[in-house]
Amino acid sequence: MPLIKINGLAYEFDNLGDEAKGHLRYLAFIDAELEQLSMRINLLKISRDHIGQRLDAALLRQSVAESPVELAQKPQPAQASQDGAA
Repeated sequence: MPLIKINGLAYEFDNLGDEAKGHLRYLAFIDAELEQLSMRINLLKISRDHIGQRLDAALLRQSVAESPVELAQKPQPAQASQDGAA
């Protein structure tokens, strides 16, 4: 007979009344649902992070595509006369 610990006391499941067994079944169901929901939340968080990264990449590509050609080119070194050195 399986023993169940409730509030620090051990009970034999088969010796419990129908009402107590029913409550235990509900608690087991609730715990299983909470575990599944927790896994779904974690999956959604991971998915959200991934989609956020994809959004960042798409916005960067769009920004580069819309920027003028001069800004997209590698900057040229400054000439000595421009920075005050002679």
